[in-house]
Amino acid sequence: MKIKLPFLKAFIIALIITIGFLIYVFMNPELNSGYAGLFFLSISPAVLIGIIVYCYIIKVLDHAGLLAPHFIFRFLVPFLMISFIIWIGVNTGTEPVLEAFQQYNFSEYINYFFNFAIEIYLPLAVSLAAITGMLHIGNNEVANNDSM
Repeated sequence: MKIKLPFLKAFIIALIITIGFLIYVFMNPELNSGYAGLFFLSISPAVLIGIIVYCYIIKVLDHAGLLAPHFIFRFLVPFLMISFIIWIGVNTGTEPVLEAFQQYNFSEYINYFFNFAIEIYLPLAVSLAAITGMLHIGNNEVANNDSM
């Protein structure tokens, strides 16, 4: 079974996720203070293009057989890899976040981690789940049309 991804479908998925991203940014007062809202608005074309590229990467990995057929694994594998990359990026460099919290106890660090997770990982998870869901629905539609 060969699964194709038309550019229009990838563009619509990316447009929906980008609009959701902008709504999240403008509804979150921490991300919308000062010129931050304008910054996120100006990078929205890059987000749109990045999501289109992500959709095609998922399709290539799917066609190569590197992703499990179940929806949960199609979502979790990319999400965990991106989350791991973000966590490494935040905790390396000239001012790692972990070193700033060494004087705190475990519960304060866990509190920081959950705040970080809610602000960063939750929107990322919702976005990737939406992309995976829309691509998964397309797979089922193509599979049903091929079997007829």
